[in-house]
Amino acid sequence: MDKPCGMAVLCAGAAAAAMMVISPAWAHEPGRMTGGGSFFCPYYGGTQKVTHGFELHCGTGGAFEGADPAEPNNLEINFSGGDNFHLTTLRKGLCSNDPAIDQTPPNSSLFDTFVGEGTGTFNGQPAAINFTFVDAGEPGTLDTARVLITVGASTVLDCDDAAAPLTFGNHQAHKLTGNK
Repeated sequence: MDKPCGMAVLCAGAAAAAMMVISPAWAHEPGRMTGGGSFFCPYYGGTQKVTHGFELHCGTGGAFEGADPAEPNNLEINFSGGDNFHLTTLRKGLCSNDPAIDQTPPNSSLFDTFVGEGTGTFNGQPAAINFTFVDAGEPGTLDTARVLITVGASTVLDCDDAAAPLTFGNHQAHKLTGNK
C-alpha cells in the first residue's frame, strides 16, 4: 500500500522530476509543414516512385495524444501509375526537433520532423495513413519521407521501414505563430 506523502515539498519535487522525465517524449512545437516532391520507396527495391504534396499542422493540445491540429490539413500521395491517397482527417500530428538533423541554413521553425496519422481515401476506398516527413534544411536534398497506407487489414503502400530521401522537392517546417 502506498504511503501518503508526509512532506508536500518532497512530493512536489518528485512529481516535477517525474514530469521532466515523461514530458520530452511528447514535447512538440506548434507549427505547420508544407512541401512535397518525389522519392523512391525502399520496400519495393527502390523502384516504386512516390509523389506527394501537403500542408499539415501540428496539434496544439495534448501533442500526439488526440490533439486536434489546426486546419487546413491536406496530403495527397500518388504512385504506381494511377494509385492515389487523399487525406480527409489528420487525427494526430507531432512536430519535434531531432538534434541529429542539421537544418542548414537554420530556419526559425523550432522543429524539423512531422509525425502524423490520419484517415482518407485510397482510390476512393476508406484508408488509413501513418507518415513522417523531415525537413533537413535547404535546398531539400536531405529531406526524407516515410509513409504507410492501409485499406482495412491490407497494406497498399509500405515506405515506412527506412526514411527515403527526396529525389525532387522540398519539405519546409514553419512556425505557426507569425509565419502563416
